[in-house]
Amino acid sequence: MNTMIKNFVANVIDKVLKTTALKTTVMKNLVLSCSNEPISVLKNPELQSSVVLNKTTTVTIPSVTFGNIPSEKVIELFKDGRVSSHFIEVWISENFPVQHVKGCKKYDFIDEKYPDTKYDEKTFTKRGCNFCPSNMLGQGRKFDKVVFQEKTKNLIFCIASVVDFPVLKVKFVRGTDLIEKYPKGSIPFKDHIKFFN
Repeated sequence: MNTMIKNFVANVIDKVLKTTALKTTVMKNLVLSCSNEPISVLKNPELQSSVVLNKTTTVTIPSVTFGNIPSEKVIELFKDGRVSSHFIEVWISENFPVQHVKGCKKYDFIDEKYPDTKYDEKTFTKRGCNFCPSNMLGQGRKFDKVVFQEKTKNLIFCIASVVDFPVLKVKFVRGTDLIEKYPKGSIPFKDHIKFFN
């Protein structure tokens, strides 16, 4: 952003907003949304993790059944992230050092050792993987770049692939790393193999 424009905007914000905290937040968001600088300025080095990051864990879930429904039909249902995510969240909390947060919160897990570190599970399906906030997904909803970046940089994401279910792939990645590679909050299906390698 041009220095002259930055100074003008800063002066306007200074005159309109009275509280320093609000002024700082507005200015930071404005600079993020208008800047041509790399997104790496969003790094949040404070997020510590008990989970190994950027490593893919692959497991095969045995005996996927539900009453007398044929296993093949249950497996197809689990390839839908809306179905499988509820089970995956519980499975993750049983197999990684994170505590599951029940209900539809802004995150799904808290780190067992570092309680300020929050995790959000997102499911990778044949449609790819959206990791932007749920309230930005769907018909009539709008993608807000500033809000998306602010929320994402404060999370570690657990990306779980059900593309080849009952084979389940799980990878924990910092939100800041995802923003750098996928700034619109979506990992395309064509990147599935590359992402989990």
